[in-house]
Amino acid sequence: MEREQVVLIAKLVAYLLIITGITILFTAIMYLVTVSGSWLSYIGVIVGALMLGIGIALRNMIKKLKLDIK
Repeated sequence: MEREQVVLIAKLVAYLLIITGITILFTAIMYLVTVSGSWLSYIGVIVGALMLGIGIALRNMIKKLKLDIK
């Protein structure tokens, strides 16, 4: 694979992690607010926050290393 394809795939993975993290985090928080808190909702909040953090870190790393292709 060429460099451009690898950077494009890394950007796609980063954005998918961000979108999935926001979705899981929102769903877990709404479940936590509406239903009495269970261990599953706390795990959802943790997993969503981790996915969101990893996605943002990957996106920032691509920008910082100037791998971003326009």
